[in-house]
Amino acid sequence: MQWMIKMVGVVVTLAALTGCSVVQVSQDYDPRADLSGQGTWQWRQPDQATVGDVRIDNPLLDGRIRRAVESHLAGRKMRQPTHMPDLYISYHLSIEQRIEGNTVYPAFGAWWYGYPWFGGMEAETRIHQYDECRLVIDIHAAETGHLLWRGTGVYRYKTYPNPQAAAESIRKTVDKILLQFPPHPS
Repeated sequence: MQWMIKMVGVVVTLAALTGCSVVQVSQDYDPRADLSGQGTWQWRQPDQATVGDVRIDNPLLDGRIRRAVESHLAGRKMRQPTHMPDLYISYHLSIEQRIEGNTVYPAFGAWWYGYPWFGGMEAETRIHQYDECRLVIDIHAAETGHLLWRGTGVYRYKTYPNPQAAAESIRKTVDKILLQFPPHPS
């Protein structure tokens, strides 16, 4: 019985850790803006601004993010013109330290310390630190420069065994963020 209780604790912990690897996305937009007819775009800045974190100030990462955005938009028949576009796109990546606590219940039951019986549950709280990434993609009106739409993806920082795995992860994150564009008000 004791081993079964511990197995349940292990399964619950693994399920919680697996759920943390998912990208959480959200969007914000100007409800007055008509984004349905927008078909051309350009990058707002040719180079990403440096922020002082070597994990972010990485030209290889910048290239992966830009290629993922370009690929996604090309798949939606949005193109980059040689003249004035309809939209300007930019992105911002940040990495912040977070603290998380998990309480597990490795044992529960009843104990006898004379009379009466005592029952209870053993609880153990584990605290750990992790890095959280926030990738923000902004879409601005080319004519006015006003922010029309912002998509955000939040996920845990991870290192990758090779450049292909890193590129695939970035592509999936960018796709998930940009699937919200254009917004569909309910």
